[in-house]
Amino acid sequence: MKQFYFFLILASMLSCSKNAPVLNNSDQLDAAPQITYDTTAIDSFGPGATSEAVMAKINAVAIKREKDSLAAIAKVEQEKLDKEKAKKEEENKTDKKTEDKPTEEVKTN
Repeated sequence: MKQFYFFLILASMLSCSKNAPVLNNSDQLDAAPQITYDTTAIDSFGPGATSEAVMAKINAVAIKREKDSLAAIAKVEQEKLDKEKAKKEEENKTDKKTEDKPTEEVKTN
């Protein structure tokens, strides 16, 4: 029995005294394997992905934004046309003023 205990103590001492090699993490980072995924993309706006109520809300917001942007574009175009019209009117006024001025006639004797 003494031999059994002696052998058990000796085995535990040897097993605890083993030095495990320290791994160098920098080597592992450089040689990291490329990860490949076996998945497919799912279209969140595909048929059956969203309910009709949600799609109606999304479409309502999109239509409102489109109308707002079209109104802004129309406003800019109208302002541009108004500026051009005012410029033409100003030119016409200056032309009429020059036409209305009597020209001095030089009388020769």
